Amino acid sequence: MKNSIAKLILILLGFSCLALDSAQAQLAPPSASPSKQLSDAEVKAKYQNCPNGYYSGPRPGKTHYTKDKWVWAVTPEFAKNFCMPPEFVSTELKGAEAVAYKLVEDQDEERCGWGGNAEVCGKRTEHRFEIYYRNGTIPKEREVPYFHAAHLPSAMLITESEKGFSAKLKSVKVKPRIGALGPFEATQFGLQSVKDGKIAWPLGTLGQEIYYEDIFEGIDYLAVEGASGFSRLEGWIKSGARKIVISVRRPGNSGDQRKSHEMPLGDLVLVIELPQSLADRVIANDQARGMNLKALAERSGLGAPAAR
Repeated sequence: MKNSIAKLILILLGFSCLALDSAQAQLAPPSASPSKQLSDAEVKAKYQNCPNGYYSGPRPGKTHYTKDKWVWAVTPEFAKNFCMPPEFVSTELKGAEAVAYKLVEDQDEERCGWGGNAEVCGKRTEHRFEIYYRNGTIPKEREVPYFHAAHLPSAMLITESEKGFSAKLKSVKVKPRIGALGPFEATQFGLQSVKDGKIAWPLGTLGQEIYYEDIFEGIDYLAVEGASGFSRLEGWIKSGARKIVISVRRPGNSGDQRKSHEMPLGDLVLVIELPQSLADRVIANDQARGMNLKALAERSGLGAPAAR
């Protein structure tokens, strides 16, 4: 009897492992196959024959490729134009031609002193979305063809005095720093969880990092980032919302004082609907590696912060 129970447990564990491997395989980027290596001519004929370019990541049979740590969702047309892997194609993606996503960790700044404990340190992690969309789809606050957010790692270790800050403001008025002004309004993009066709819980503002007009013919590129940690908030958990969209509001919004998550989806200038498989990866990454204030509080000896 004991042997039978043991065998049954082993069988069930085997099925569980197979199911987990299958789920992970659906989310993971393609990997190069170790079998049947293709020649350069065969690679070119099979993977590099599209009109607008080709994907340089791993494909079966390729020896030379670039490792891909992104989760992709692309339209059938984008895949056809750029020789993207068929597993990237999604008919669920709406509002953009392609979206690449990953969770990024700040490698430049690590803050210490959480809870008054000098030994408790943490790095910021953020959800990054790189969006490829039709030129002119998203209205701008100012007409600039490119933008790159300033990242000044060592300067973060120098806190400017009030006198120095005032002098800088005066300098900016005399010599405007055009390159420091992005094309979009600071709060124009948001990450929202949706349920029953409505925004159920806001996941945060997405800040613009990089923008290039016409990175490909007729296609603009925009990289945005937003804070992690939403999956630990009681409000999001209770909402039961697992569908995720990127909301885009009109710059200035003609005097509309509502926040993006307070607006019906139909009042937004654009809603980028992410495929559920990509949304699931965002949630999984947030739960596994997102900002965990509770853990930092426990490490500092203060205990868990109050639920929100």
